[in-house]
Amino acid sequence: MASNDTLVNGSRPSDKKLNEDLAQLSKNVDENLKLYSLGSYSAAYEAMYKKTLRNGIKVLTGTVSNTKTQAWEDATAYAREVIMAPKDSVERASSPWTRSCSKLHKELLKRFGPRTIEAAELGTASVIANHYDGDRLAISHIDKKASYLRHRNDAKVGTGFYPQSSPLAAICYQTAALPCSIAMSWFLSVEEAVQAAYVSHLSVCDDLGGFTAEDYDVRMRMVAIAAGVAYKYGGRVLNVFVDGTAKQAVGNVTRELRPVEAAMAWRAIGGCSTIYSKYNFDEECSLDVGLVAPIVMMAAHDLLDWRCDVAAGNHENAVSAVYGFGIQEPFHVFLETMLKEALVHPRSGIYGIAAVMSMHYIVGRYGAWEYRGQHDAACEECVSLLRKGTKEAGLQWAPKPPPRSYAEGDEMREGGRLWADHFIDRSLVQESIGWFQYLISTGEIWLFDVLSKGTQAVDADADWA
Repeated sequence: MASNDTLVNGSRPSDKKLNEDLAQLSKNVDENLKLYSLGSYSAAYEAMYKKTLRNGIKVLTGTVSNTKTQAWEDATAYAREVIMAPKDSVERASSPWTRSCSKLHKELLKRFGPRTIEAAELGTASVIANHYDGDRLAISHIDKKASYLRHRNDAKVGTGFYPQSSPLAAICYQTAALPCSIAMSWFLSVEEAVQAAYVSHLSVCDDLGGFTAEDYDVRMRMVAIAAGVAYKYGGRVLNVFVDGTAKQAVGNVTRELRPVEAAMAWRAIGGCSTIYSKYNFDEECSLDVGLVAPIVMMAAHDLLDWRCDVAAGNHENAVSAVYGFGIQEPFHVFLETMLKEALVHPRSGIYGIAAVMSMHYIVGRYGAWEYRGQHDAACEECVSLLRKGTKEAGLQWAPKPPPRSYAEGDEMREGGRLWADHFIDRSLVQESIGWFQYLISTGEIWLFDVLSKGTQAVDADADWA
């Protein structure tokens, strides 16, 4: 592997050094996979992985191109910058590269503005002040860093996401590549979805620069394979590839502001969930259908992550924004709105929810299995909406308790590894949506509501918000 001597003490590699390191990475593709892979893999995976990575390296060094457009130039420039100096900032969001952002991204920007972010800040502060006497750590929550560290040594990640010790490699797999591929499997084969999902690495690497800046080797490899996907598909994938540069973008509402819609749009931008859409891969997919997965996936994530975010004092959560807009039952209202949005195109929406559920219940970083306690009864309207969506998505109504411990998620983690490295599907979507059906039909979903006081305490500190 390349030497890990960059971005130490604030320095950054030169373009010349990056090209040299990429050239060395290209020479070592075969050897690295053989020496450092984290498990078994199929011949089909090996061929796909090596080809995609090598093509991505060629893209980043400027030796191949499939178009001479502005989008191509912006995509490759942004990718190189992420390797050399990752950061998630307002400055990044105002870079010239944003001109090449996707139509999905540009449509979402029309739905929210500064008021939405102000509402989220107000909502977060109000929850802490009015419900927890100003003590955010009194909220029952997961400390993401602590939870990750508790389980990192027995995490099952994809074979190409080495080394085991790298948080960046693990997070690229656990919170991007795997769930992204599950979400896209309604319109792509498993092998195609696994490959296409690598495009999500770019925004993750930029987003996590604050605590993974020195993980240069891993970031170079993660970005290179993402660039290989952009090279394969071109077109709209180039545009969504650039969306990661504008996660801190602030929109300008072009119609009457709708609080819940605005909150969802803001977070779809911030989470760069535009990547997970069929719109990027199919010219015949309409913009309305293409927006369903990005909106619903980030909404599901924010529902399950609300406790962690508020406990960390992090305002970047759509449910906090809804509360800040003055809606008194923000979690419930937001949940129903998400389920209705999923019904716009059920396969997009329900597959997206399933992907997020699997992530929160099998990934050490999120630890959703830790939440226990007393909760209210189920909402029959929510149950009805989810039943309808499940049926229209071609899946079964089969509620099943989600894992109650990290160990209980091991079967699903193994299923994810077989999916990612062997292209074998052990009904991951049905299993995961069954967990969500259980949360909704039993009322256990309310354990994630910050305003509900029945959830038992888990961690005492908060990090990696």
